[in-house]
Amino acid sequence: MLFLKKINFEDIDEEYKAITKIPYNENGFGNEYWNVSKENFKNEIIPKLLKNSEGMELPEGHVPDSYFFLWNNQNIVGLFKIRHYLNDFLKQGSGHIGYAILKEYRGNGYATKGLKLAIEECRKLVKEEEIYLSSHKNNPASLKVQMKCGAYLCGEKEDEYLTRIKLNNNRNICFEIRDLKREDCSRIRDKIVKIEDFKNHCLEGKICILTMNEVERPLKVNSPIGIKNIIIAPKNDNWWLTVMFDSDNNLIESRFDITRLNNFYNQENPFFIDMKLDVCIPYNQEPFMMGEEELKELLDNGFITKEDFAMAYSTANKIIEFYNIKKDKYYNFIFTYLKNNL
Repeated sequence: MLFLKKINFEDIDEEYKAITKIPYNENGFGNEYWNVSKENFKNEIIPKLLKNSEGMELPEGHVPDSYFFLWNNQNIVGLFKIRHYLNDFLKQGSGHIGYAILKEYRGNGYATKGLKLAIEECRKLVKEEEIYLSSHKNNPASLKVQMKCGAYLCGEKEDEYLTRIKLNNNRNICFEIRDLKREDCSRIRDKIVKIEDFKNHCLEGKICILTMNEVERPLKVNSPIGIKNIIIAPKNDNWWLTVMFDSDNNLIESRFDITRLNNFYNQENPFFIDMKLDVCIPYNQEPFMMGEEELKELLDNGFITKEDFAMAYSTANKIIEFYNIKKDKYYNFIFTYLKNNL
């Protein structure tokens, strides 16, 4: 059973072992108690943190915050720090929640599950209507965790993305994330992935051949060859192309996802944040848009700006215009690339 428990004296042995395993600074999470002695932790640090959580004896410029350890049954697997409200500096930086998962427990989904639990604590503690967070640009895993928990991108600095989570998100609106290797899709049981750099006079990024050999329902793969996708991920554009083939290598559809962000900090497996709007082109048919109502819902609920909304439609219309003018060249490129990679 996974749960958050506020720092206390009862669990001091496990708390001390956990807090001294977290580095001083790791991906933006600051832990000034990484090398504290157990005696000082018990007699000074815990009393100070409990007083700070009540707004007492706060250093100048600090706000009340609470330390919660993330427990999995009898083991501490992480630490979450929740600030009760923010000053102007924190709104443009650390935000309400900081967290770290102990190294030996990473890769088990604890960050996502723990953040969801922390959001519930925020409903009791936080005075603002939104939770402010941040994510270092070189730590895409943290951004993915936040997006899975309902975060939306509201800005960026040189080294960080700034995100927010609405505490009144009753419709459970969230942005989807998809990566190049499709590691986000648990239904793909067996696959072959070939990724190359791609660059021409108007585009730079990655191109991928993804062959799905075994998939769970509702996807069906009846051929040992599998279903193939050609995926093109551009670095400096707001779209992501997936070209789908059946098990006999017959082209089914081209789909352009309009994206909020294409993240290339992991060059081996970049990912995008979906904007809901798609341009779908069944083979040799007219292109059309999908997801327009969902895009409008993002705008109406404050997850994107009017500028973001206009950008999505502008990008989609440019794709349709390009396809209508360059259709023959487009299909020639796709089929040539497929043939060269069979």
